Amino acid sequence: MCGIAGIISADPARAREALARMTACQRHRGPDDDGHEYTTIGALTVGLGQRRLSIIDLSPAGHQPMAHPLTGDVITYNGELYNFQPLRRELEGLGVRFRGGSDTEVMLHALTRWGPEVVDRFHGMFAFAYLDRARGRLLLARDPMGIKPLYVARGAGGDLLFASEVRAILASGLIERRIDRRGLGTMLAFGAVQEPCTFFEGVTMLPPGCAQTFDLSSGSIRPGPVTKHWDFPEIDPAINQERAVEELRARLDEAVRDHLISDVPIGVFLSSGIDSTTVASLGKRHTPNLRTFTVGFGDNPDMSEGELAKGTAGALGVDHTDIQILAGDALRWASDWLASLDQPSQDGFNVYVLSKAVRSRGIVVALSGQGGDELLGGYASFGDIPVMCRAVRRAGFLPPFLRAAAFRLAAFNKSEAFRLKAGDMARTSGGLTDIYFHRRRVMSDGQLAALGVDAAGLGLHSSFMPPEALERIALVPGDDVASISRLEARHYMLSTLLRDGDTNGMAHSLEIRVPVLDRRVIDLAFAIPGRVRLPSGRADKHLMRVAFRDFLRPELLNQPKRGFFLPIARWMTGPLRPMAEAALTHLKSLGVVRPEGVDAVWSHFLRAPESQIWTRAFTLVTLGTYLKNQGVKA
Repeated sequence: MCGIAGIISADPARAREALARMTACQRHRGPDDDGHEYTTIGALTVGLGQRRLSIIDLSPAGHQPMAHPLTGDVITYNGELYNFQPLRRELEGLGVRFRGGSDTEVMLHALTRWGPEVVDRFHGMFAFAYLDRARGRLLLARDPMGIKPLYVARGAGGDLLFASEVRAILASGLIERRIDRRGLGTMLAFGAVQEPCTFFEGVTMLPPGCAQTFDLSSGSIRPGPVTKHWDFPEIDPAINQERAVEELRARLDEAVRDHLISDVPIGVFLSSGIDSTTVASLGKRHTPNLRTFTVGFGDNPDMSEGELAKGTAGALGVDHTDIQILAGDALRWASDWLASLDQPSQDGFNVYVLSKAVRSRGIVVALSGQGGDELLGGYASFGDIPVMCRAVRRAGFLPPFLRAAAFRLAAFNKSEAFRLKAGDMARTSGGLTDIYFHRRRVMSDGQLAALGVDAAGLGLHSSFMPPEALERIALVPGDDVASISRLEARHYMLSTLLRDGDTNGMAHSLEIRVPVLDRRVIDLAFAIPGRVRLPSGRADKHLMRVAFRDFLRPELLNQPKRGFFLPIARWMTGPLRPMAEAALTHLKSLGVVRPEGVDAVWSHFLRAPESQIWTRAFTLVTLGTYLKNQGVKA
């Protein structure tokens, strides 16, 4: 796990100065080592850099960027390759000799021996840059689910820049800090900037499961097309429950086994949920010294999972740590978290707090249960979106404004935030994609309009998504469960959970691994028909319950679904209120959004602080604080 950076420039001095700044600002991602490698290709200088968090092969043999001893090819790589050992054995059979034991060296030799096509054989989380020196080509690639980020930009002088964080590209000094209005619009709509946009003009994300080659042989930077090295598998109608359960058990067990490979202390995030309980239980099979960690809140016991997690740990016989955080601790960390943001997001403070607590106990790698909800149907969206689609279609004979009024009236016993969302969904045609994005939205159409944010004016789809992102999501005709699974994976999980998980874990030099998103598991899960994944139509993660019922005590199965949430709404009406209101005042002064819209959201929150409206208010608070911390102007 590391922070990578790179630049291609016709100016050698500019390349060296920029790359040094890009790697230096990512020291938190890799405090153990740093490196820079410069190669001349014709008139161009290729600079590759890295900050290293040493996890596999802690010796200097794992230093990056890493050069091939015979060809001079160079790689800089962030992530983990979980099938590096069988690939290494295969390469050794072909006569390749290795100097160390890192997965980086395996990846380098595999690319040199087999070319870019070998990326399809990499099972892991990764973002890397590989320079084929003889051909004068640079390859950028990112893992199938987008667990590891890779940002790309073109400087004013034509330079190509890329890095693990947006802040690294900005640190180059070659990109202006101008707000990308599309990125801002998506952030206000969903609480986090949506890929491939970023918060800054000229900086984009390489899509997940994709690669791009840059030809440097002519003396100029000629980008090739972005190509997929992985895509969602087709639904296999032959998969029934028996086969799905059998393969899920085997593949997830293998994934957890391989995710435990580490030369540094490793642990598991353990909550009371099905996914983390399963990961911990499988982990216990493969290591006798497993450590698990739960974080709770001593002064908000209703939001803690400590007792259930403690019961699981006791049943497994693992070394368990229950870390109790008081509000005063978390509140002191709030300003640190806001200062650490790579991009503004209302999500991620929970991961920041959890990672800080676990890293302070000496853990360098932590396994998470992330992914089960998206792959196997754990979100309420799997059940209620098809219902809403049918309801909107049945009411299609009414004009949109009457449908909206009727749906808001039908939700009279729900929160105001829910009623606004129901009205917005009613105005659509009832298509699954439209309903999904409205359901996932943080801000309603009316609230965005009050802030002065218009989708069409920003070049966004009416859902407030970048059109190019929607083009990459192919739904499965006749299978709502499979379609929603793809949407959750390519939207909420990608642009919010995984990205914020990466940045907030790495803020404390903690690597977070997600075995449920292992290539072997996703290739199976996305191929399972919806009728097998959720036979009852309820979002109950049916296959996980059946496949791993030996690990799941009745009290875990019968509890209502919950996540690891901080009591932020409560804090914003108490100790955090002065900071929140200062952030909103700053936001209103910039002219980025309409001040009256900001006031309306905050007033709404104060009227109903325990409702979901808090996410809208917190979105504006994080945006205002980020703009102030970054010194960004409108």
